Amino acid sequence: MPAPTDLQQNATLAIQDSYAVLSSEQDLSPHNPRITTSLTKLVSTLTQCQCPVMCEYLLTTSLLETERNQLPGLCGEAECEMEKYWARKLIAAHQPDLNDFWYIAEYKALCDAETNMIAGRLFNRISFLGAGALPLTAFFLAQTAPQAKIICVDYDAEACELSAQLTRKIGLSDRIEIQQKDAAVYQPGENELVICASLLQNSQVVYANLEKRNDCDLLIRDAEGSYRFLYRQARLPSTSFRQVCKTAVDSRRINTSRYYQPVARHAA
Repeated sequence: MPAPTDLQQNATLAIQDSYAVLSSEQDLSPHNPRITTSLTKLVSTLTQCQCPVMCEYLLTTSLLETERNQLPGLCGEAECEMEKYWARKLIAAHQPDLNDFWYIAEYKALCDAETNMIAGRLFNRISFLGAGALPLTAFFLAQTAPQAKIICVDYDAEACELSAQLTRKIGLSDRIEIQQKDAAVYQPGENELVICASLLQNSQVVYANLEKRNDCDLLIRDAEGSYRFLYRQARLPSTSFRQVCKTAVDSRRINTSRYYQPVARHAA
C-alpha cells in the first residue's frame, strides 16, 4: 500500500484534532472559541478533500475509524447549539440581518439548488422536518414558494420557541407555522413537499407514513464523500419512492439533496 500523501496526512490530522476537541469539551456552542476554531478548520479541510481518491482514503483508512463513527454525532450537537446561538443573536438585534450568519452563503446555495430541482411543481404545503432553531430553509421558501403554507417541525422545545420568536421578529409568522413534535408523528397534507433535514431522527418512520399516500413528494438532505465526517449518510426510502434527481457534490454546499416522488403516482 502506498504511503499517504501530504494532503491525506494533513486531512487525517485535522479530522483527528477536531474529534479530540469536540469529544473533550462540554460546551459545543460558539461561546466556546475552541469549538468555533476547530469546526472552521474541519469544514475548510473537508472542502479541499472532494476528489474521489481523497474521499475513498478518508472513508476507508483504519486511522479514522473512530472519527467516522463518532464525529458526525458531535458535529450535529454543535450545529444545534450554533443555530440556537444565532437565533438568540438575531432575536436580540434591533434589525436582524440573516446575512450576518456565518454560513448564509452555503445555506442559500443549498436552497437554490433544491429550488431548481423542484422547478415547475407547485405544492399546497411544504414541511421542513428537523427545522431547528434557525429555519433558514423556511425563510427562503417563504420567498420562492409564496403559494405554499410552510411548516417547521422539530422535537426540541427550546429550538421551536427560538424559531417562533425569530420568525415573528423578521415578519414571517403569517407564512410559517412552527410545530413542536416528533417528526415520526407528523401527518402531511395533500400535495405536500416533505423536506427531511440532515440531522432528522426517525426518518424511516417518516418514509413509512408517506408510503400510505401517493400525493406527497420527498426531498432528503444527504452527505457524500468526505462530508460524511460532518453528517451521517442519509437513510433512503424504500422502493415505494423513485429518485427523480439529485444534486452533485459541490464545495459551495455541504449537503447533497435527493428528490423523490411516489412510484404509485406514476403507476396510476
